[in-house]
Amino acid sequence: MILIAEVEHWLFMDRHAADLADVPTILVEKDQTGARSFAPMRTLFQLKKWTAAERFIPLLSCDETDYKAYEVFHVDALPPYALLQGGRVLLERNQADAEYEAALVQAGATTDEEAVAFAVRYLQHKLGDDVMLAGNGKVPDVARVPGDLYIDGNVVKTGERLFAWANAQNERGNLT
Repeated sequence: MILIAEVEHWLFMDRHAADLADVPTILVEKDQTGARSFAPMRTLFQLKKWTAAERFIPLLSCDETDYKAYEVFHVDALPPYALLQGGRVLLERNQADAEYEAALVQAGATTDEEAVAFAVRYLQHKLGDDVMLAGNGKVPDVARVPGDLYIDGNVVKTGERLFAWANAQNERGNLT
């Protein structure tokens, strides 16, 4: 199973939330303005595990330039693929995949939800494995993680629940 996660909502928090968290956190995004996003240490360990196994793909709203600010995805947990601009850009080993972008245009995906749905199907076909989406939007016709894993405003619990569920699914060898 490959897990695509909307990391900005499901796994990362701002400085204020990190300061209030009752678990250790680590900086994951830093740009010219300073520290921007943090993740619980447990989440970082899971990201390292899942990216090392090439089983995790982050889904972000940013472009390639802003993606470089996510140090976690360039140093600690380098994903084999990353979806940027809400699924409109696919990076493979941090290089834009022109074939993907052409296929997305040809598919006529115009909304964010259509772009993400296309990305999930494209990656499932390309990688030959089941792909599950952890996201908040209404993305049609894709396999999704259970919605009750997400706790609005609590990335600590959401991350713990998401990876516990995903690890259990992998151990069982199924997706339901």
